[in-house]
Amino acid sequence: MFGFSFSRDDGVDERSALIHQEVLKLAVLMALTILGFFITRAIAASNRATTRHDAAEWYARGQRALAADQPVDAVEAFRHASVMKRGDREYALAFARALVAIHRSDDAEQTLLSLRDTLPEDPEVNLELARLASARGDAASTLRYYHNALYAPWPSNQIEVRRQVRLELIRFLIGSNQSNRAESELVALSTDLPDTLASHLEVGGLFRAIGNQRRALDQYQQALRLSPANPTALAGAGRAAFATGDYTQAQGYLRDLANPPGDLVEVRALVNLVLTKDPLAARIGSSARRGRLMEALSHVSNQLQACSARNAAGAQLLIPLADEIARVTTDLERGAVLENDTIETSLELVDRAERASSTACPPVDTLDRALMLIAERHGVARP
Repeated sequence: MFGFSFSRDDGVDERSALIHQEVLKLAVLMALTILGFFITRAIAASNRATTRHDAAEWYARGQRALAADQPVDAVEAFRHASVMKRGDREYALAFARALVAIHRSDDAEQTLLSLRDTLPEDPEVNLELARLASARGDAASTLRYYHNALYAPWPSNQIEVRRQVRLELIRFLIGSNQSNRAESELVALSTDLPDTLASHLEVGGLFRAIGNQRRALDQYQQALRLSPANPTALAGAGRAAFATGDYTQAQGYLRDLANPPGDLVEVRALVNLVLTKDPLAARIGSSARRGRLMEALSHVSNQLQACSARNAAGAQLLIPLADEIARVTTDLERGAVLENDTIETSLELVDRAERASSTACPPVDTLDRALMLIAERHGVARP
């Protein structure tokens, strides 16, 4: 009887071979998986690179279309670019601006609002939204977006751009009759203004536009420091000084202006009359004071007589003033003592007569205006 037997070593070897085969298979699978991963990643990277390249090409096409004044083509190109690379700030901004160019403001706003959801503090996004809000007359939104743009973190190399944004806001506020807010922004702007002729002239003009003549004068004076003969600065300084009642300073600026525009010719003549006809001017003698006051009384008396002749209805109000002027004139001719109180009382009478005459018989001439300004200058006018 024959039989077979297997040694324990044979069993171990068989199991070892099976394990080795499984490990080898696992290693191959891992290698294939890793290889597949890298191949997939390479393909994805290639696709992303292709997409980026295509998006950049569409963006470039849009730029070329804008340069060729073809905004419709630009919109289509920028749309492709922004779709291919969603969320890209530069592409979305370009798309929105192109939409504005073809008057699709609502679509532009939606694009910008979507971009703002991810970039709420982006200054350019807020600026574009401010412009759209301004165009549709939404003052509250305009102001909010401008402020968001202004107080966003600007790059250090874009300080001048930020300054221009503030100027844009100021012009919007002036245009919408918000002078107080415009003044606050202008004051903030003037504290950080480049010391250049153009800057001082621009800000001086804006201060004049809101009626702050003293700050306007300061800006024009700084402009004249840089360019003493600049005609725009001289004209602006002359107007601002005149508006503040500084006639001596206004005379100096307007005298140096070689070819003043028409309105300043009249202002210059008016300033000269105020300074040469004022009986309360400093550093003139008593005889000169008496002569100037007598001249003012004589002029307004003639005005009252002429107006009474032309306007019978108004004569009832003018004749009593003419009589009062005649009495004061007689007292002065008799050598009445000429004290400041006497001059001020007489100037107040002249001012009342001028205003009554100008109301009954407009218009007034330059000397009439000068006499009323003299009364205002010394606080005796009664508007």
